[in-house]
Amino acid sequence: MSVSERTSQVHGSVLDAIGNTPVVRLQRLFRDHDVVAKLEFMNPGGSIKDRMVRYMLRYLPAGVEHVVESSSGNTGAALAMAAAVRGLRCDVTVPDRTSTEKIRRIEAYGAQVHMCASSLAEAHEHSYYSMAESIAAEHGAFHLDQYRSALNRQAHYTDTAPELWFQLDGRIDCFVCGIGSGGTISGIGRFLKERDRRITVIGVEPLHSSYREAVTGAAPDEDGTFGTVIEGVGKRAPSGTFDAAVVDDVIQVPDDVAVDFCHRLAREEGILAGGSSGCVAAGIARLLPRLSGRVVTVFPDSGANYLSKYF
Repeated sequence: MSVSERTSQVHGSVLDAIGNTPVVRLQRLFRDHDVVAKLEFMNPGGSIKDRMVRYMLRYLPAGVEHVVESSSGNTGAALAMAAAVRGLRCDVTVPDRTSTEKIRRIEAYGAQVHMCASSLAEAHEHSYYSMAESIAAEHGAFHLDQYRSALNRQAHYTDTAPELWFQLDGRIDCFVCGIGSGGTISGIGRFLKERDRRITVIGVEPLHSSYREAVTGAAPDEDGTFGTVIEGVGKRAPSGTFDAAVVDDVIQVPDDVAVDFCHRLAREEGILAGGSSGCVAAGIARLLPRLSGRVVTVFPDSGANYLSKYF
């Protein structure tokens, strides 16, 4: 085949470049086990949230020129990127524990960032959830509402999961995933279990988060309240988009262990991954004594978003 006969590899926009992220074996960190990770930070917007935002914007009502979302950072960056491409005004509300790198990334795309106290409950009028709703209502903007929308998990069911299944030729025994909004584990988990009910789906979250209780019925911890330095995982209450029916178990990881695994991923695997990836890697390390076969995960974002925070 001549060069002129080949299919064009030129994308119409950066949004068309989302997906087809690589899967790599973690052969140094987990030498005696078959553990592979899909590197979602290699999406053009820097995280797995690119997929969700692209999917949700397919349902953007006609005539809408303004989009709003509450985010721990990655969805905000993905939305800001998409808004730049589509010529939309964009506002993003974030908790005040969001890394400086992520805030500057959102602003670099031309979006406006609104910082809110991370200590406030979701229902509080000044929480980053409620502030997004208020901005959307005041300006007639479209609120993506990733924490409640079923489109969140559907994005991963129709996009991320089939791609992962194809890349691994269906050879998956256990899928381990961090839980934040709950869309990734819910969408991928449902897809995998529909194809092979023997696949185990396990969530990972920080200490004192709410998903373990939602899935296992385990009593909440009595020695502390939810609070973590790890961005993108853990919630005081399960998100509306989370589907507990497809998750078999949830384990919790201390912050210091998660950060340590961020360092180990960088120094042993050459993978500069974010805190949620470190949390998941730490969770896999704890789970391996009771798992067999191939363990699969996704690394949602890059450690480049947290150089001032974790490294």
